[in-house]
Amino acid sequence: MIKITAIEKKKRLYKVEFDKHDTIYVTEDTVVKYMMSRAAEYSEKQLKEIIEFANFSRGKNLAIYYISFKMRTKVEVIKYLQEHEIDNRQIARIIDELESSKYIDDASYTESFINSKINSQTNGPYQIKQKLSTKGIKTDLIDEIMSQTYTRESQVDVATNIAEKLVMQKYSKLPLKMLKIKINQSLVTKGFSYDIAKTAIESLELESDSEQESDLIQSEIEKSLRKYGRKYGGYDLKQRVIQSLARKGFDFDTINRELREYDF
Repeated sequence: MIKITAIEKKKRLYKVEFDKHDTIYVTEDTVVKYMMSRAAEYSEKQLKEIIEFANFSRGKNLAIYYISFKMRTKVEVIKYLQEHEIDNRQIARIIDELESSKYIDDASYTESFINSKINSQTNGPYQIKQKLSTKGIKTDLIDEIMSQTYTRESQVDVATNIAEKLVMQKYSKLPLKMLKIKINQSLVTKGFSYDIAKTAIESLELESDSEQESDLIQSEIEKSLRKYGRKYGGYDLKQRVIQSLARKGFDFDTINRELREYDF
C-alpha cells in the first residue's frame, strides 16, 4: 500500500506527498472524492485512478474558469485546454461533460453572437459568418441560425443605417455617382451582399445637389490643372483633367459642361 505522508493546500491545488510515490498535485474535488488525508493508504490501482481523476478535474476546473468570463465555443475551450497541456483523452471527456451541462453550447453562442452584431449595426451576414468560422463554429450551424435570426429585412435595416452614417460622416462631399459607389463598396466590405447594398442605397433616395456638385467639380478642376498643367498643355491637358474627374465620380456630361469655361 502507498501512504500519504503530507498534504498541503496551495493556491488552487493540493500538494500530496507519498511514502512510495512521487509528489502529485490534485484538485479539491479529488481530495473530497477519495477522502485524501495524512496517513490515508491506497493501492497502485487506486493511486492511478486518483491521478487520472485529478487530471480530469484540473482540466474541467480550468475550462469552467475560462468560460466564466464570457461564453466560449467548443473549439476555443479545446485550444485553451491544449495550451495548458491537458491530455487529449481528458479533453474529450471534459468537453462531453460541459456540453451536457450546457456550459458549452455552440448553438446558443452563435445566436447570441449574431444578435449582438445585429444590435450593434456594424456587420453584414458574410462578415459575421467569417468571424464565427474562425471561432470554430460549423458552417451548417451558422447558416441555420443566420437564416432564422438575420433576415433579409433585418439586413436591409442595418445596411441602410450604416449607409446613412457613411453619407453624413464620410462621403457627404462626393458627387452622387461616387457617393453611391463608395457606400456600396463599404457595405460589401462589411459583409452585405450586392443586392442588399443596392436596396439600402435606393432606400436613402439620394439626390444630386447641382450647386454643391458644381462647386465640387470646380474645385477638382483647379486641382487637376495645377497638377497636370506643369507638364501638359492643350488637348493632352484637357484629356488628363477629364480622366481625373471621371475617376472621382463625375459623369462626362457634367465634366464637359463645366470645362466649356476653360480654354485649353
